[in-house]
Amino acid sequence: MDVEHYDEQSRTVKRPLYEYYANKIKTYTNVTEGKCLDIGSCGGYLGLELAKITRLHVTFFDLSQAALDKAALHLIEDDLEERGAVLLGDVHAIPLEEEMMDLIISRGSLPFWEEPALAFKEIYRVLKKGGTTFVGGGKGTPEIKEQIEENMRQRGQEIDREAMDKMHGDGMKRDYDALLKSVGIVDYMIHRADDGIWIQMHK
Repeated sequence: MDVEHYDEQSRTVKRPLYEYYANKIKTYTNVTEGKCLDIGSCGGYLGLELAKITRLHVTFFDLSQAALDKAALHLIEDDLEERGAVLLGDVHAIPLEEEMMDLIISRGSLPFWEEPALAFKEIYRVLKKGGTTFVGGGKGTPEIKEQIEENMRQRGQEIDREAMDKMHGDGMKRDYDALLKSVGIVDYMIHRADDGIWIQMHK
């Protein structure tokens, strides 16, 4: 992934997408304080928007140090330095102790998990009792998509719909009910709508 290009777009033309999902997460989970883990955070776009509308402390977790360097920079730019941290690692072996996080979020990383059952087991392990998740993906509502495309047109940027569709392709069509149950997770809801699929696990 071209981190510089992705970062520039996510901080500008695609910002409405992250603002939308941050508000959705706040509404659906009602978790507004404590510790949050943003899995596959890249430059921290979703977690940053969530931090702005809550009192959560967000840990940005990604496999890419270059992406985490961007997240650390954006924490400073958004005056949220005391509200966030970065952590390098793999979702299949999260380098955290058990039951540390009140909220675990992720947008767009799920299709890239090589062993999703193991990843869900790890997420559940680090989730606190009483905690919840909001993990999944989507490209926003039709209105958000149109806003992003208009933003790109105004900046003279090409709209690569094929690449956008690929990011949320087959990996989002897995049988998540079977995956979750296979690792003993039974308290969950799967939200499917025109803005994507989101998995809310409870502990």
